[in-house]
Amino acid sequence: MSREHWVVIGNGPAGNAAAVTLRKFVTDARITLIGEENVPEYRCNLLPDFIAGALREEDLFCTPIQRFREMDIKLRLGQKVTDVAFERGELKLAHNEVVRFTGMIIACGSTPSIPERLGMFRDLMLPLKTLGDAKRWIEKLARVDSVFVAGGDLTSLCFTRALLALRKRVMFMLCPDSFWPIPLSSEVRRSCSARLEERGVEVLDCAKIENLTRLSEDSVEVKTDAGSLVVGAVGAFFGLVPNVRFLARTGLDLERGILVDEYLRTCVENVYAAGDCAQVYHPGIRAYWVSIGCPNATEQGRIAAMNLMGGSLSLDVPQENIFEVDGIKVNTSWWMEL
Repeated sequence: MSREHWVVIGNGPAGNAAAVTLRKFVTDARITLIGEENVPEYRCNLLPDFIAGALREEDLFCTPIQRFREMDIKLRLGQKVTDVAFERGELKLAHNEVVRFTGMIIACGSTPSIPERLGMFRDLMLPLKTLGDAKRWIEKLARVDSVFVAGGDLTSLCFTRALLALRKRVMFMLCPDSFWPIPLSSEVRRSCSARLEERGVEVLDCAKIENLTRLSEDSVEVKTDAGSLVVGAVGAFFGLVPNVRFLARTGLDLERGILVDEYLRTCVENVYAAGDCAQVYHPGIRAYWVSIGCPNATEQGRIAAMNLMGGSLSLDVPQENIFEVDGIKVNTSWWMEL
């Protein structure tokens, strides 16, 4: 009988934890870790510090590539999965290579969301999700003095702190979607605005972007529902959406992300999902929930791997702690960390 071949899709904290856990307990299986980026796992929560010049690029990385060789984990970087045929145990990569598997953990993460009405302006807005994004920001910030930030999530606020450290002028528009799963109430808006203004940020009295116009390579006119202004760059922090479009017609149960039970099992045998691409069923609330933050993703990757190997570990999360952002419960004010 041929060896098991377990494939992990996603090179973030959940995917890496899954692959390492599989190898820790099973020595004779083939394990392949597929990542879309061309670099090994890095700490994306530290990207604002890298932009500010407080960290070197090498300080971001978690595990040297040599370590994967020592563990006999095949690391395939710069590879994009475009389709999966679960009934045949096959996945297809962007260059049309077919890879067979006997079990899978999907930890493909999330991608920056751009509102549909702003899709035509995508090339004028810069997100911050990947190392490549951070390098584009470093290049841009070397030439501009002002940034319009549409956001409100932890990443956008940490990025704002980096901009202030670089002595950039920051104009901030609070976006309801960026605060998900917290509703942007009047109280939350006042609290966050006050904190930003204390740090020297110009909080704008507007609710949406209506138009963006490129005036030059480093100059953009931003038209909002409250007026227009000209800035050097526009930061897009409209929240994240699970990166699951390639799974749309594969037979998996999808909603916002991949629906899994409390054991992180999908509706397909020997296929699990972990991290912020997964929506996890919680028996206590009889509903699906999502987790946010690297520690949560790492734990889910570990549990998914244990269960793929035959375990029965449930994701035991107290109801009051279901939503966390890097250890900060969402019923607290993460913007106070600014």
